[in-house]
Amino acid sequence: MHHYIRISYASTTNSQPSSIRQDLTDILNEAQQHNAIHGICGVLFYGNDYFFQCLEGEKQVVDALYAKIAKDPRHKNIVTLSYDSIKEPRFNSWNLKYVLQEDTVLEFFQQHQWEKFNPYTLNEDLLEPFLNLLVTHNESTVGEKEVVVGREVVRGSIIHYKYAVFIVILVLALLLGLYFLSVFNVNTSFYGLPVQ
Repeated sequence: MHHYIRISYASTTNSQPSSIRQDLTDILNEAQQHNAIHGICGVLFYGNDYFFQCLEGEKQVVDALYAKIAKDPRHKNIVTLSYDSIKEPRFNSWNLKYVLQEDTVLEFFQQHQWEKFNPYTLNEDLLEPFLNLLVTHNESTVGEKEVVVGREVVRGSIIHYKYAVFIVILVLALLLGLYFLSVFNVNTSFYGLPVQ
């Protein structure tokens, strides 16, 4: 019989704002590969320089991973929020689900008298509802969504790329239209002015 546990913890990043996106990408890639091999699942949330992570799986494997995480130099002030035996994992669809800071999470903390996300404030009464929120929240990726660094929002490169492509296509369509007007020597008027 399996002996599953769930560990939830809070920590503070050691990363500089200029390197947090790369650090998050590295953490997610490493964790997803490791967790897939070892049958671990869970969720990671980052915002306001804080990490919240929940890990689920076989006791021995999760304990070993948590000991390794505690030594990771990319974060500090690690506080265990919960350590519980569970019947089955809640996040079993994800090796490591990543959720970024969005309105629903901010609203959750504001409803409980906190101005912004701070995982250190998650006591026994708040932890379960917060996990319920995260399990139903859409999964995010670092490269295509917003990464919240303190109060600054850094837009993902894919979002900028889509806008750039849209503008280029719009300009090309306009130039192509003008080209066809000049090549076919179309006589027409534009707001009463002749165009040749």
